[in-house]
Amino acid sequence: MSMQPDFDNDMYEALEHAEQSEVVCVIMPFVNQCLVLDARYTADDPPTLTVSPPLGSAERRLRQVNQQRPNMKYTRELAVIPWQGSVASLVNSSVWELMMRRLKAPGFPNADQACDDALRELEKWERQAMVRMISGQGPFQTLWPRTEAR
Repeated sequence: MSMQPDFDNDMYEALEHAEQSEVVCVIMPFVNQCLVLDARYTADDPPTLTVSPPLGSAERRLRQVNQQRPNMKYTRELAVIPWQGSVASLVNSSVWELMMRRLKAPGFPNADQACDDALRELEKWERQAMVRMISGQGPFQTLWPRTEAR
């Protein structure tokens, strides 16, 4: 029995919600970071795409987003998309496509640079997580204990 139809339906619903929300947060537990799109903008202030640690709740994330951009209309809605895969799999997904489209839609000139910066930062966090996993640090444990060289 495959879990794929449920996943597809859940992802479809998450993307549909993300399409309408002013703030979209992609939670990436493996790298312990979130990719946060604040799609609000004015003529002088483009949408933002940032990488930040998880805050533990949607209320905290909304508070942070609103505090970071006090000149914007207060937002109360947040779409959350959990992402268990790699950064590369995110970039090849409809989630990334949606976020890039929403970031670039208003036509601000630095949108591509914001995408590149966020991607590089996520890749940095992913490399660090891989090192921790291989060395058995943090939440990871190695399968075999390290032995002394003879």
